[in-house]
Amino acid sequence: MACLQEEQSGSGLGSGTGSFLLRKANHIAKLTNLTHAALSHVPQVPQRDQQQMHMDVFETLQYLTSYIESIKNPLGTKENPARTCRDLVDCKYKRDDGKYWIDPNLGCSTDAIEVYCNFTSGGQTCIRPATPGRFNFTIGKVQMNFLHLLSAEAAQVVTVHCKNSPVWRTPHRSIPGVKFKTWSGPVYHYNGPFQPEVLEDNCMKEDGKWHRTRLLFTTTDVHHLPISDIIIPEDKRLGLHYRIEISPVCFI
Repeated sequence: MACLQEEQSGSGLGSGTGSFLLRKANHIAKLTNLTHAALSHVPQVPQRDQQQMHMDVFETLQYLTSYIESIKNPLGTKENPARTCRDLVDCKYKRDDGKYWIDPNLGCSTDAIEVYCNFTSGGQTCIRPATPGRFNFTIGKVQMNFLHLLSAEAAQVVTVHCKNSPVWRTPHRSIPGVKFKTWSGPVYHYNGPFQPEVLEDNCMKEDGKWHRTRLLFTTTDVHHLPISDIIIPEDKRLGLHYRIEISPVCFI
């Protein structure tokens, strides 16, 4: 049976996942009632054909019943993904932290993505970078847009390992710090309008040794995350070194 496609507009998403699932279940229930009504008006047919018809209807109803159950209680598998990890928290099954499959636009499961679900933190949906040290994630723009619409808060830690290379605060005003470009475009930088929480900032030291700066980006403007790029200022001084470590981006 062909996949039931979800509309690609954002309408109705703000009311939450529960209302969406209820609308979908009601739609299927109406189809079931229409099937029953249609059967009551079927002309007289041979008994063998009637038996086959009833078997076909029974199999269809079984499928619809199973499909409604899968919507209400997704398994988090590739074949039966949830919209977000928070949906799995609301299910009747208690689950452990770990890898699960989600499909934020709830279309065909062929575009479902594997994520890490942190149920200990209330059902965070965490997506890891596709390549270590690079700002690329295994999720398309459409799915990311739906995930943004379904989330209220987002967080991500970026660690910059440095040698003789200031990152956030700089020892001299003439030396600009590193800037971080967000998913939706705004840029985080020192003394800018958007500020991360500074967990550690030892990159001001210029002693020829490796240090690090750790920044926690957390925001209710979820479209800012994940961080999409790092902008390193041009500096002609010798011996400057950077190495980037990117944590998963988590939504809830």
